Amino acid sequence: MAARNNLLYKIFRLRYWVTAAGLLIITGILLFHRPPAERVWMPSGALRVTAAPRLADGLKTHSLLTAISRSLDYFEKLEKIPDRPPVTVGPRQVSITRLKEGLVDFQNRLMEWGLSPQLYRYVREHFIFLRPPARRGKKPLFTGYYEATLEGSRSADPDYPYPIYKTPGDLVTVDLRRFYFYDPALRIPPLVRGRLEGNTLVPYYSREEIDTLKAFNQPDLVLAWVRDPIRRFFLHIQGSGRILLTDGSVLRVNYAQANGHPYRAIGRWFIEQGILTAGEISMQSIRRYLRSHPWEMEDIFNTNPSYVFFREVPQGPLGALGVPVTPYRSIATDLRLFPRGILGFIDIPLPRFDARGEPGGERRLTCFVLNQDTGGAIKSPYRVDLFCGTGPEAEQTAGHLKTPGHLYFLIKK
Repeated sequence: MAARNNLLYKIFRLRYWVTAAGLLIITGILLFHRPPAERVWMPSGALRVTAAPRLADGLKTHSLLTAISRSLDYFEKLEKIPDRPPVTVGPRQVSITRLKEGLVDFQNRLMEWGLSPQLYRYVREHFIFLRPPARRGKKPLFTGYYEATLEGSRSADPDYPYPIYKTPGDLVTVDLRRFYFYDPALRIPPLVRGRLEGNTLVPYYSREEIDTLKAFNQPDLVLAWVRDPIRRFFLHIQGSGRILLTDGSVLRVNYAQANGHPYRAIGRWFIEQGILTAGEISMQSIRRYLRSHPWEMEDIFNTNPSYVFFREVPQGPLGALGVPVTPYRSIATDLRLFPRGILGFIDIPLPRFDARGEPGGERRLTCFVLNQDTGGAIKSPYRVDLFCGTGPEAEQTAGHLKTPGHLYFLIKK
């Protein structure tokens, strides 16, 4: 009996030490083999001073002057705000007045010399160039956006069944930066959107709840009804568009608010599902798939729970500065990291198209730009969206533009 008890004791001890060793191994894995965390970028580290690149600009001077004047309008409004703090431009703190004066100086030289070698020499000598830090040769990824065009009606109609909503009154926005516990290093979004159920803030309706489950049914909030669900979905991505109404008038709509759910790119979903490869992905290839598989359309749309509400605007398309953006002169970046309205310079390849509209080859685009917009998918110093304009050509270019390139920002010495 004693021998049996001794054997049971040894088995128990063995199981104890095996279990303890297993727990120690798991703890070690958790402590010492954590997956690398995504870097948290701060404005001071998002740009570094660099040598000036070779400058050239093959676009029209007039378009650049237009974009500059719109940034200056924005700076003039900021100057009127008392005790306005300086702006972080990489490692430097720069006042709004200094940013404005540097842009005015560039504007004056541009009007005097045009886009000429004389201007380029002056800029290289009198401006500081900054760019995102080089990380193992990584370059910013450039994509394109455009002003969408849709057919629509002011009233509900069987031919126009898809609503474009304005901002609902029960959408609540909470600015967490006003609370003592907020820390950007924790990667918590500064703005949280939701709705109240009693005294409790809950997430706002998702895309699926709004469009499929009809949990959100507010016809009094409809700005217009449109014909094409695919074009409506891409309007949500672009953020602005023109709706050609049945009475012959044009309704311009612009981003007003979002439901607060995360933006998830359906292009990435197509790649993950093995439907399209990374080399095949474009707005046009996604549209072709959706039109040939209409029974899948709604489920695919719902993979992106983010939903945009719009406002009617007299002119546009409007960027994040509240001023119209200019084709090939306005860029959208992460405005948490890069200052609004600032002068920039880009060097990227643009797609070329053959007579059938298929991409074939590239052409180089080097030009001055203004940082005048942002977007839900534009996060980190390595994402840039170039505004390509309005119409079929702009839509074609924006839909195929996805390329690494060079981004610089300029401030006056």
